[in-house]
Amino acid sequence: MSAPVSTCENPRGPASASGPIPSVRLPLFGVVAATMMLAPSGVEGQDYYTDIRPLLVQNCLVCHTDESIAWSMEDPEEAYARRHMIAHMIVDRQMPPWIAEAGHQEYHGDPSLDNEAIRLVEAWRQGGFESGEPRPDPAIDAMDHAHHYGADIRADLSVAVLPGESYLPDQSQPDDYRCFVVDWPDDEPGFVTGFRASPGNPRVAHHAVIYAVDPEVADRFHALSDAEERDGYQCFGGALPDRFGQPAVREAYEAEYPDGVRELDRSNFWLAHWAPGMDGHRFPDSTGIRVEPGSALVVQMHYYSQDAPGEVDADTRLDFEIERSVERPAFHLPQTRSAWLTAARNQSMVIPPGSTETYAYTDVLQDIIPYIARVAAVDPERIEALEIHSVNLHMHAFGHSGRVTLRDRNGRVETLLSVPRWDLNWQRDFTFLEPKVFQRGELGQTSLSVECTFRNPGSEPVYGGFGSFDEMCFNFAYIAVRSTPAADEDG
Repeated sequence: MSAPVSTCENPRGPASASGPIPSVRLPLFGVVAATMMLAPSGVEGQDYYTDIRPLLVQNCLVCHTDESIAWSMEDPEEAYARRHMIAHMIVDRQMPPWIAEAGHQEYHGDPSLDNEAIRLVEAWRQGGFESGEPRPDPAIDAMDHAHHYGADIRADLSVAVLPGESYLPDQSQPDDYRCFVVDWPDDEPGFVTGFRASPGNPRVAHHAVIYAVDPEVADRFHALSDAEERDGYQCFGGALPDRFGQPAVREAYEAEYPDGVRELDRSNFWLAHWAPGMDGHRFPDSTGIRVEPGSALVVQMHYYSQDAPGEVDADTRLDFEIERSVERPAFHLPQTRSAWLTAARNQSMVIPPGSTETYAYTDVLQDIIPYIARVAAVDPERIEALEIHSVNLHMHAFGHSGRVTLRDRNGRVETLLSVPRWDLNWQRDFTFLEPKVFQRGELGQTSLSVECTFRNPGSEPVYGGFGSFDEMCFNFAYIAVRSTPAADEDG
């Protein structure tokens, strides 16, 4: 999740995995840190106001505004004063932020500039950064911004995360994983078809994972939260309180609820997630994730107070787009090896000082059918096919590169996502223009894999774990289910 997200344990239990095969955290909004000054040479022809300013207005001002954390480009003269940095970041393809390598898949919402725009900026730089005559900014194409950045999410339901006016992350440790339990506000069955998280203080909010809790146990999750002195409860390992790791606490709970911890663990699922670089996200057409009335949400917030000591989170909110029915129910598949998250104890993920290590994890699609039946509420016998719509790679500060691949029944390996230059500040779901579809008979021979490469330039080993300076290797895939009609739906 430290960041996208992203979290924390494999809620589905063991699957196939492999160990080692064979950066220090970047500052937020890396564009602010880039200060390379490049001397111009003798090409001419472009000027700032005629050629470059319209490109910046259309592609950069959605983030670089007076109200955002990023420095503002709204004043054209102030933006021109940063011309060396702007040209470097664009020509080096660090801005607009898009970490997916080209040439593997086509994705929705790709904000990358085309080669012609890159050449234009490079020619402007080589020509000596001509200013030209000032003129009014062109109008912004609002629809294009909404398409790229998710600004068009319809907030049918809005949920306040924090139980009080604010929350001060635990100042005694660098990472605070805190779960807040809130009621699902919809009184009818529905499907989440879009999601947006608005962290109240992005200086301390590292990521959020939202778990949906079955109505039958919603009150029990509320009770777990109410039993704590502070708001919410500590939850490094997922939706359940960490205190269940204490034998006495677990035994006392299961004296009241026999096998109660396992029941709670099986009664929640991964609904949505947010990490830096992610804004609103609309799920593919005619798909959605089912949430029942009476459910609860467990919102796991990862805070890192060392970056903003003494600062509180306030007014963090979640927006959901809802439909009453969808053609194909869907779910998020979190892929990781659970043992990696406690690697300091079990040595399952270790990046020694001065080394580069690669770790990989694989799921065979046939093996996740029980998980599908539980989360998407589809009878396993009715499953006709699965549609893989998106993937989302997640690592932490020492991530170097990674990829998500798919092996089909013929042994052909397809790269769904390649990230040659990891940047934890720019994580997102990468949604394919066309889903990858596999019929029921192919699932036993089709597998989805995530591979992460880490570099440790320091003098101490880095372990897999939950902290900002531990490491994670996750893929989050959005998968929809094609199924035959239920018996009571047949004519």
